[in-house]
Amino acid sequence: MNNPSTKVDMMPTNLWQKALDHSASGILVYELVKHGNESPPQFLIQLANRQAEAMLGHSREELVGRFAHDLFPRSEGHVLWTDIERAITSKTGSKRDLFYHIARSGMAAWFSVTIDPIADSRCAVVSFVDITEWKQAQQHLLEDSILFKALSSTVPEMGVVAVDFFRKVALANGRIPGLFRSSNPDDLIGRRFVDAIEQEFMGDWETYIRTAFDGEQHYFTDHWGGWRWEVYVGPVRNANGQIVMVLVVYKNVSEQYQQQQALQQANVSLHRSNEDLERFAYVASHDLQEPLRKIRSFGDLLKARYADQLDGMGVDLVDRMQSGANRMDELIRSILAFSRVNSTPLAPATVILEDLFNGIQADLEMVIQEKKAIITVQPPLPMVPGDEAQLRQLFQNLITNALKFMSPGAEPRITISARIVSGTDVGDHPPAGRDPQTQYAEISVADNGIGIAKENFEKIFKLFTRLHGRTAYTGTGIGLATTKRVAENHGGTILVDSEEGRGTTFRVYLPVKSS
Repeated sequence: MNNPSTKVDMMPTNLWQKALDHSASGILVYELVKHGNESPPQFLIQLANRQAEAMLGHSREELVGRFAHDLFPRSEGHVLWTDIERAITSKTGSKRDLFYHIARSGMAAWFSVTIDPIADSRCAVVSFVDITEWKQAQQHLLEDSILFKALSSTVPEMGVVAVDFFRKVALANGRIPGLFRSSNPDDLIGRRFVDAIEQEFMGDWETYIRTAFDGEQHYFTDHWGGWRWEVYVGPVRNANGQIVMVLVVYKNVSEQYQQQQALQQANVSLHRSNEDLERFAYVASHDLQEPLRKIRSFGDLLKARYADQLDGMGVDLVDRMQSGANRMDELIRSILAFSRVNSTPLAPATVILEDLFNGIQADLEMVIQEKKAIITVQPPLPMVPGDEAQLRQLFQNLITNALKFMSPGAEPRITISARIVSGTDVGDHPPAGRDPQTQYAEISVADNGIGIAKENFEKIFKLFTRLHGRTAYTGTGIGLATTKRVAENHGGTILVDSEEGRGTTFRVYLPVKSS
């Protein structure tokens, strides 16, 4: 068994050669040879790997043991030899990009050349990799930098950073976020991207850049330096579809973000306020019903038991009290109905409108007969998705209004019809979030009543709006507000078309498919 402290022999030369042959870079080992103080230095090739053979157009047998100036006579005086000599004599490595034309292989390309001296020797390892495509992409990027600079200078609060194949910043311009150590774009160029950013963000950004070079795109927002930024990280490809760079675009959206946050907070507050108001309306209305029932009950008892003890004025006062109680009861019921529309979740189903209108007419049969009204339902009527109870309330309110708002002595004539229209045909006030491709059922309820002045078209859908005195027409001013809310609950809307003295047509728009 081997002693752990025993020194292990170095890897045999043939194994080193095999290992080097698997490298994607060309590798040569040069030995500096001088024949005298006056003689120029010569470089003897001691080792070459398979990639170097392919790039230089020479076999290993042709390379090893030969002087470089014999193999590459045209390269005499090239800066490469100066770099190799300096690395060997100073024991300091170097790296640079060189354009080189290799006569034997016919290869003319850009190479990234790295020179590392070998300790205790007069040799240096020279490794080189073809970076022509990256150089071309860099050149294209630099040519496009005018566009990037114009873009980042023209678009407010925008910055652009391009990362090259070596993960270095090749281009930076515009507004630089607090993610970076410096806000000056010129300070970033030439530095490794992860070295240019704050240490706490390095891990995430190493992942973003690495995966972008793998072809992924990233869109996200983040906070740096007290500002909110929208970020895009994505690959830049050459004409062959190969990824040669990564582009990072930053957009300062702090103002929009703050506005959005304020709007969301306002919406939350408004929603909470509406919920409180609806709960208050429901509780208040519900709690008012009990004392109101007592008032009406005591009024009825007063008239029944003590009518002979009351004079004419006393009876009139009791009648007025009962009339006021009846109006209060109607108002409470209307408020309750409106609060339920706002607070009760929809029970979606397929509603057959023809059956719905038949049921409404049955419910209003006594009023219809009393007013000698004629209601005409023109088939066909479509089926729509929705809450049947709410839709019944909507259309019953419209028909009740049509029966009510008539000139004295006139007999109501009400016509109900429907058709299918596209989203682009839904009037001047389409439903919120309307999709032009969505189809809507347009259900029209037309009457021959007193009509509505055009300036009141919007007003009539507001809560507690009454256009006429109680002595002329009864009502609470809540019915049409309820119809509008029901239509909106179903993703639709309601519009009115009317002319004073010539009747009114309400058009209800409901989507024919549930969203």
